[in-house]
Amino acid sequence: MVDKKNVLIVISSLTGGGAEYVAANLCRHVDNNLFNVAVCHLKEKGERGVALAEEGYDVVGIAGDQPGRTKYLSFLKLRQLIKQRNIDIIHSHSIDALIECSLCKLTMRNVKHLHTFHYGNYPNPNRKHHFMEKLFQSVPDKLIAVGIEQRKAIQKTFGIPDNRITTIWNGVENTNSRYDQVMMQQYNSNGKILIGSISTLTEQKGLFHLLDVMSELKKRRDDFICMIVGDGPLRSQLEERHRKLGLGDSVRFMGWINNVSITVLPVLDIFVQSSLWEAMSIVVLEAMGAGKAIIVTDVGDNKHVVENGKNGILVEKKDTAGMVEKLEQLIIDERLRKELGKQAQEKIFRECTVTQTARNHEKLYCEILEAAS
Repeated sequence: MVDKKNVLIVISSLTGGGAEYVAANLCRHVDNNLFNVAVCHLKEKGERGVALAEEGYDVVGIAGDQPGRTKYLSFLKLRQLIKQRNIDIIHSHSIDALIECSLCKLTMRNVKHLHTFHYGNYPNPNRKHHFMEKLFQSVPDKLIAVGIEQRKAIQKTFGIPDNRITTIWNGVENTNSRYDQVMMQQYNSNGKILIGSISTLTEQKGLFHLLDVMSELKKRRDDFICMIVGDGPLRSQLEERHRKLGLGDSVRFMGWINNVSITVLPVLDIFVQSSLWEAMSIVVLEAMGAGKAIIVTDVGDNKHVVENGKNGILVEKKDTAGMVEKLEQLIIDERLRKELGKQAQEKIFRECTVTQTARNHEKLYCEILEAAS
């Protein structure tokens, strides 16, 4: 009988972001014949945590004194949890988790520690976050980047040698058989081409630029509707820009929608991402996995996933004219949309599935445990 090892995934919260997506899918897909996997949230359970718990996965929280904040010396609670559950590996997925797990690691030498970087704009302009990552990145036994370009930037920023950091790409699920027909019927484009952007409404996502793109595209044609799906701190400013540009019903702010891979992506003709930076974008992988024609900015690992003109289209960030030109090309050419979507889907199912991501993590878990024996 295999001696199963205990893994504790530690993250700030289990809300709707990319890091949370990866953490949740490690719970679901790491081989339970080899590892007992639990996930610990330091701040809030979030919708992903609720879903994991409802599915029967092991989810535990270390609550702070105030909602959304970790408690000082909360690493002592985490340390107690690690001891009680006889944890072999702690795997952190956020800056807070890096700090707490590092403090545990420094006082629990037999526990192995991995940390995954999910941020994609190094060197980090947030001085506090930059300082904390610089201070604690030397503690984990192994560091993981989710993208090739992200790894290069992290190594340059912190001077990390090659043997301390590896790259494991994010992966997505095959949702082709799970389309939500009821939700899909709510999106009525009246025969127009449906373009979609899905993201948190933050500076990173370049959405003011996307509105400029749609304004220029509208001057050329009126046979499209662009849905901006998501919510965030810039929503009111984006809606104001939308009004000033006179975009009307050509651009619709849809707000937050759950399970976009089965409720939104299936109805799109074109997926667009206008990001100013990324590491390895989950939603780009999901759009490709859904067989959609995509136009994305050349940031992060997009250029390593998207073969320009073969399984998607790359444009430079903030290149309004270039994105307008490519969008119009896809609107006109249905055959091209279908071919790009077909090639995109084949790429994702071949190289970027959640199963592949889980197997790569299992291999790394085994390597660091073997190195300790």
